[in-house]
Amino acid sequence: MNARVSPAPTGESPIRAHTPRDLQVYGQRYGIDYSFPELQALSRPVMRGRVEELQPGPGMQLVASDIEVLERYDSRSRSHAPLTIIVMLKGQAEVSLGGQHLTLRAGMALSVQLEARQGLCAIQPAGQRIRAVTLGLDESRLRELNHGAALEQGSRMRAWHLPASLQTTLEDAITHPMSGPAQRLQLEGLSLQLLAHGLPGATGSKTGSMAAPGERQRLERVRETLRQAPAEDHRLATLAAQASMSPASLRRKYRAAFGQSVFDELREFRLGLARHYLEQGFSVQQAAHFCGYRHASNLATAFRRYFGFSPRNVAPGGGCPRPEAARGNAAGPSSSPESAR
Repeated sequence: MNARVSPAPTGESPIRAHTPRDLQVYGQRYGIDYSFPELQALSRPVMRGRVEELQPGPGMQLVASDIEVLERYDSRSRSHAPLTIIVMLKGQAEVSLGGQHLTLRAGMALSVQLEARQGLCAIQPAGQRIRAVTLGLDESRLRELNHGAALEQGSRMRAWHLPASLQTTLEDAITHPMSGPAQRLQLEGLSLQLLAHGLPGATGSKTGSMAAPGERQRLERVRETLRQAPAEDHRLATLAAQASMSPASLRRKYRAAFGQSVFDELREFRLGLARHYLEQGFSVQQAAHFCGYRHASNLATAFRRYFGFSPRNVAPGGGCPRPEAARGNAAGPSSSPESAR
């Protein structure tokens, strides 16, 4: 999730499996340390998908990733970065910098300035699809965009919500890229839009991650309830009572704190649990029953939308999906509670 500006080629990269060695080579180029705390064999793929490095304009680098995370991997930057904007279009990662911690979720962006002595740490959990864009600027381009003003020293990060229109356009640019000069113009325009929201001092919409401690704890309790029992028939009114707030307040404050709705997150917990059961050798019908879905077809539809492949293509033991699994990826599910089942 971290990137440092350097020349990068254009053109679409192939879908492939990435091993720890591949990530370590990438880390040497960009000043990132990777670790794999749950990996049993270093020859096992960590992720599968497409990582594309592009240079939309002078002093800018854009890395577009559309990957399936097969094994958890952690990263820590160890080099100076004047400004990096990380946009999460699908999936999630736990990030921390100094004493700040947050969950970067779909629809959120993070503006980061880094000193070498204090790097950004990130945890990418296994069993999810991540689609992300990382835009990095070098010192001279950042100073130019900042009208020559001196930049603040030290490491810092600021989370903000991505405007819906920009999110849609970014998604389209990744899934249906243009070619040749048109692609460069498209990406340069999108990069400038990201900078309009993500530059230091920009007034982009901040996330609600700075909620009052007591309120944050109540929201975390609701989240933990969903995480611990995703198969239960959760109701918004019951969860709101647990958080000591109205259903409307819970809906609004949960999204502000965690970047997505209560029932979108519940769906993610259910699908993660379903994938775990499938990897243990259970059938789609059994996994659906264990995870709170009324019908196997409902699970199959939600699973394909989220992971980009059918649950029948999950390999026992957690290996790479079977070859046909790479086809297609529909839009994400809606946020209504009924569609989560």
